[in-house]
Amino acid sequence: MEWLFIETTRPGEFRLGLLGPKDAKVKTYKGRSNSVLTRLSSLVKRTALTGLGGICVVSGPGSFTSVRTGVLIANILARKLKKPLVGIKLGQTKDMLSLGAKLAQGKFKKSTYVKPVYDAEPNITLPHA
Repeated sequence: MEWLFIETTRPGEFRLGLLGPKDAKVKTYKGRSNSVLTRLSSLVKRTALTGLGGICVVSGPGSFTSVRTGVLIANILARKLKKPLVGIKLGQTKDMLSLGAKLAQGKFKKSTYVKPVYDAEPNITLPHA
């Protein structure tokens, strides 16, 4: 059974795809993390979300807005679809085939909520004039 994979740790690009026990279909997209839902909708047209084994999201470390967006989408989808949710660190994505196999074998701890991990304190104030 395939898992939905979401990674939005870097500003200006993100990765989405499906991870199975023997294959990994993950693409890198250019654009802001707020376009994840648009790309996700085209992926959904080809694959029924209800048939997923679960949702795997990279919780960080990464940019505040980027990580927050990806983790939020994953948390909402997992809750709405009643699917298992797994949060991983960016370093665990080096071998996507191995990651897919480990997800299929249940080797990651499942959770009901993934907390984002930022690479720096968020700076959400306006610059001073």
